[in-house]
Amino acid sequence: MTIFSQDMLVFQQTKNFSKNDFAILDAAGMQVAHVETGGSTLGRMFAGARELTVFDGPEKPVIKVKDTMTMGRDRFEILDGNDSPLASLVKRITLFKTRVTISMLGEELELSGSVWDFDFQISNSRGVLGTVTRQWSGMGNALMGKSTYALQLAGQLSTQHRQAIIGSVLALDLIREKQQRN
Repeated sequence: MTIFSQDMLVFQQTKNFSKNDFAILDAAGMQVAHVETGGSTLGRMFAGARELTVFDGPEKPVIKVKDTMTMGRDRFEILDGNDSPLASLVKRITLFKTRVTISMLGEELELSGSVWDFDFQISNSRGVLGTVTRQWSGMGNALMGKSTYALQLAGQLSTQHRQAIIGSVLALDLIREKQQRN
């Protein structure tokens, strides 16, 4: 079973001082994919995770999330398993709030709700594509900074939409981690 045949995905974070990995489970609690932190260990220790890869089975990368070094706002590139561009995510700072925009192959995806609390929707002009909700993972995990959240995807999404949405959710987690570090 592949990650792209699932409409409900649960992300369970397993992080330590130099890694920000995830197990991705289906609605029944079976692991369907995993996320590994890339980059050098030394770089991760000082700058945090800057690259994540989603594996749909052993040694089968299907999504890559890369933090592009820029001055000012955070910018992430979401690639498929063959390093072909799928989407870009940019954190924009406005006068009173922080806004995130996702551009997917010329299409703008909109995030609404509480992005930083992981309770939001991702939509386009045709409607809601996905809904993210934080789940309680226990007091010990909360104290360790680990999180669990669910992504409910709309049925009949293309594989590219699924890749872009999953990659964007992971990029948002990296942005949130960077904000907590500063």
